[in-house]
Amino acid sequence: MNQPRFRLTMNTPDISEIRESHASDRFYARARKRVLFIICFGFFLVLLDTTALNIATPALGKEFGDGISDLQWVVNSYTLVFAGLLLAAGAVGDRTGVKRSYQVGLALFTLASLFSAVSPSLLLLILARAFQGLGAAIMLPASLALLSHAFPDPAERSQAVTTWANTASLGFAVGPLLGGVLTTALGWRSIFWINVPVGIVALYLSHRHIAEAKSDRPRRIDWGGQLTIGLALLAMTYGLIEVGRRGWNNAIVLTSFTGAAVCLAAFFVLERRSDHPVLPDFLFSQVTFSTCLAVGFVLNFSMYGILFVESVFLQHAQGMDALATGLTITPFTVLPTITSRLLGRRNGASYLRPRIVVGLALAAIGSAILAVAAFDAILWPVPAGLGILGISMGSIMPAMTAGVLTSSPPENSGLASGLLNSTRQVGGTIGVALLGTIMQTLPSAWGVICALIVASLVFLCAAELSRRTLR
Repeated sequence: MNQPRFRLTMNTPDISEIRESHASDRFYARARKRVLFIICFGFFLVLLDTTALNIATPALGKEFGDGISDLQWVVNSYTLVFAGLLLAAGAVGDRTGVKRSYQVGLALFTLASLFSAVSPSLLLLILARAFQGLGAAIMLPASLALLSHAFPDPAERSQAVTTWANTASLGFAVGPLLGGVLTTALGWRSIFWINVPVGIVALYLSHRHIAEAKSDRPRRIDWGGQLTIGLALLAMTYGLIEVGRRGWNNAIVLTSFTGAAVCLAAFFVLERRSDHPVLPDFLFSQVTFSTCLAVGFVLNFSMYGILFVESVFLQHAQGMDALATGLTITPFTVLPTITSRLLGRRNGASYLRPRIVVGLALAAIGSAILAVAAFDAILWPVPAGLGILGISMGSIMPAMTAGVLTSSPPENSGLASGLLNSTRQVGGTIGVALLGTIMQTLPSAWGVICALIVASLVFLCAAELSRRTLR
């Protein structure tokens, strides 16, 4: 008996249509990869410059003949503007177009790098660094928004954000070593010169390959809240830095702290009355969100403060050159990426508390080892202490970020991420200001020892807070 034969119906696509469909899919896949590469390329530039400059700060002091307080401003003028304008820049980008915001931020960063490279005085360098911070504040939220538009599928978007985050880790890791190489071989200005051609290439690529996108419902900006919190942060940072030069009883220092308190009080009053506050109450009602935000502050407070203190200490007190300092600090910057990859996907709710608590406890131990090394003036424990700090960062950062995103509503994930980044930058600013001032105020190695002990105690307090509140 003959078997029935089947034939293709009219609804079956023609082979040519299938080929065209596959070709179209490959085209859009390549286009998305180009967008991801361009965004990561620009973001890598920003992160690389941030950590590379820490190694060059002693060279800046030698050229301009200025003290620790002035070197703190070279670092903090960048992070201060970055932290203060991050949320507002994201909201403006939603209204004007995220591609345009990304390009404006990248252009500002590149131009400010050029001005930094040719600055004839420390004051002009500090101003140029502030404009670099402005460019970075505009770029960061725009880059995440561009990724969201380029990768509408949640699974692909998750992979793209992971690549973006790994780019940040790579920039943080390569920065000190590259900063040491460039400073030793070509001088500190080469750290900024290298940004100029790279920034121009990134601008050209973004113009050619990235499409414009706008938010359908851009969030409103609380300008009063932004202004008062920015002024409070500026006044507090100025006071902390100037304490090392003027002393605690100086009228300018006391006025700065008073002004910071007044601006902070005005900020909270305006927040209570605002229909669109900078810090929404519904997010902070989640204990996990608030705790992870506090952990982010502590992490950058101690990590950036320690990076600044160790860079100055190793070159001034131990007589290392910039290259040797960069090599010594490499475990601190490389191990976070390795650790986070080894821990893999253990970022779920069941792993949140142990990863953060154990990571903070390890960070306290690493800081204590660095303090002991400074006390005995021996160098071999320094890479070990910095390595432990790097491992702790690799444990804390992915879990902390996951905790912020999972404890906030999905429609507010962008706002939650912006708050985390802004809080971390504030922590880094205050950490460099306070730990650098402690190092400057106390004589000899005792300043470094006390700064590291303060960092260790802050880590321990954050570990206890996380143990009690995270579930």
